[in-house]
Parts: sequence; structure tokens; C-alpha cells
Amino acid sequence: MLSLTNGKIAFDFSKCQQCGTCLAVCPTHSIHALQLKNGLTDIKINQDTCIQCKKCIKSCPSTMKDNTEQYNESFPAKKYYFSNNADKQIRYSSSSGGTCKTLIIQALKQGLVDGVYTLGKSNEYPYVKGTFYTAEHCPSFQDIPNSVYHSVMLNKNVNCVPKCKRLMVVGTNCQLKALEIVLKHKCENLIKVCIFCKQQKCFDSTRFLAKIMGAEILLDKPFAFQYRGNGWPGTVRLNGKELPYARASILPFGKRLWTVPGCNICGDSFSQYHADLSLMDPWGEINPSDTQGTTLVTVHTQAGNDIIKTVKNLNLLEKSYKEVIPALGLNDINRKQKLIPYFLGENCSLKIKTAAHMEILQRKAFTILLTALPKMPILFYRIIHKFPDLRNLILR
Repeated sequence: MLSLTNGKIAFDFSKCQQCGTCLAVCPTHSIHALQLKNGLTDIKINQDTCIQCKKCIKSCPSTMKDNTEQYNESFPAKKYYFSNNADKQIRYSSSSGGTCKTLIIQALKQGLVDGVYTLGKSNEYPYVKGTFYTAEHCPSFQDIPNSVYHSVMLNKNVNCVPKCKRLMVVGTNCQLKALEIVLKHKCENLIKVCIFCKQQKCFDSTRFLAKIMGAEILLDKPFAFQYRGNGWPGTVRLNGKELPYARASILPFGKRLWTVPGCNICGDSFSQYHADLSLMDPWGEINPSDTQGTTLVTVHTQAGNDIIKTVKNLNLLEKSYKEVIPALGLNDINRKQKLIPYFLGENCSLKIKTAAHMEILQRKAFTILLTALPKMPILFYRIIHKFPDLRNLILR
């Protein structure tokens, strides 16, 4: 998070959501990135060249507090779809049935948008970067990465986006909020697609997965990865080793470990107040027979509904709110929202303070334990996963 403190631009790493927007908008290049050992980025500001224009502050998503009041009320009225690519091989090899990739590629091919800003593959860590695509420079399904579960500063390259009439951006809530500010003067119509996100991960999470697979990866040496794909829920692959995603995710995501600090103050995983569409996995046993891959699409606006129903090569099956409730995870999002005042340093009740302290303590204890131990039998990790969630016990 960036703020003006004592007449200077100040950076607070504990509230940074790692979007990279500040690096793109600074007109004097006074903001510099320093990569940490856990793969995250620290921000340094050259106060001698900073002109205090505040562009970095105005576009920082951490300064834009999410509206969490009566958050759940609009969800019963939204439209929902199961979606997947019509091609069996593309569906199987992509994350969650390939809906996101299909939406990007077909929107360009059908002329529904003039450009798309999203992730493209890269040769340097984090091996993906913000990329602008057009119909003339249209990506293939191989050019767009599957899900990426280490933090990526998508917005760092946003200056490559030229002025255009219709633009689509694909990202998480924090990334979309910043892109909305930065790109509002570059296009007439901005279509925003949210990748549902409750927590981004640092490189230490990937390092842990490599350990339990028996692989070795280093931040400063190239490594091959694939977090999803090969059916649903998919497979994690690191340097030739692999592990079913359902098994790989139980501790990093189930216990909220190795999480980007700024995720603690994000209260809108769907980006429902900014996005036209949200794309997520159909968890909660709402599609139990599916082994090939499906995306649960949540529609927030008419523009979102129009584009998802217009793109070709997508199989769509409308679902009711009651059918998708287990996958939406609204109760868990609400628990996370309750702790935001604590992580922002605001006044909060004793119950909230206790829940936050237990959350921090539990994360720290599990992180130290799992990092220190060598590779253990899978049964050990399952036992850790079954340990009571202290935050949830307090806030239930």
C-alpha cells in the first residue's frame, strides 16, 4: 500500500497486493522493485526524484477499500453458468475446462473486443507477464498459461496497452480495480473478467509443493511448472514431478499458508463491484461427475452476460443460485471480511482481534513446521489439514 506520510510517498509491504501498478504509472520512474527470497516484490521509492504526483496512490488497489456491507445480498439474483470449451482436448488440458482462454481468444477472433490485456507466458520468473493481444496478434491456447499459483505483477506492463475502443482485461480483484483507474482514458468500453481469488501465493508455496513431490526448484534458476490442467481438478507438475491438485492444495489453500500479505485486506474475491464476469472452480461437489474440467461463471452485469453467451466454442449450461451455493463459499469470504479492519489497523472488537491473532499464530506455526521438516508421508499432511481452523471456530 502506498500513502503520503510526512510529506513523502511511503510504502507498506504488509498491505501490498503485488499488482505492480505503481511501477507502471510513476512518471519519473522513482519506484523500483526489489525481488525477495520468497518471490514477492518489495517497493523502494527514490524520494529525490519523486514529484509526489500521487498517481501511484490513486491507482493502488490497497487504498480502495472493498465494500463488504450486505455483500451476499445480490448473489441470488445473479446468473450462473457451467462452462467449458467444446473441444475435448482443449477442455482437458486447460484449467477448469478452458473457459478463460476461450473467452480471450474468441472475443478477439469474433471482433467482440479490439484488444485483451491478460497474462502471457514468459521466460523469466514468474514465467508469465502482462501481455496485450489483438486479433492480429491473437494468442493460441498454449500462449496463455493455465492457473498460476505464485504471485504475478500483472499490471507492471500495462503501459503496453494502446488506446482502443473495446478492451477486455482479465485479472484478480486487486488487479482489476487498478486497471479500471489506469485504463479509463484509453478505451470507451472496458470489459472486466475476474479470476476468483481469495489468496495469492508466494514462491515458498511452490517450493513446498516441490518438496513433497521430491523435486527441487530454485528462484534464480529456470524451472518447469504447470499448476492445473489434465482434467479436473487437475495436476500440479514441477520439473517432471507431479501431484494431483486436490492433494497439493489442501495445505497452502486450505490453511491459507504462504499468502501475499495484502490479500488479508481484500474483501471481494468475485470483484462483483468492478467485474462483468467472475470465473471460478465448481467446488463443493456441485458437479461431482465431471473429470474433464468445468468453469463456474458468475455474471455481474448485462455486458458480461452478453459476451459469455456470444463467444463461440463454449458449452454453457445455466445453473440456479441454489445449485451453486456450495461452490461460491460466501460464508468463508464473510469470515475473511470480518478480519479486514484488524489488518488495516482499525478499531475492532475483542472477538475479531482474537480471531486475527489465532489466524496469524496458526499460519506461522504451520509454516515453520512444514518448511523445517523434510518430505513427509502424505498421511502426515492430511493430519495437519484436519487440525481445527482456529479462525473459523471463533467466527462461526
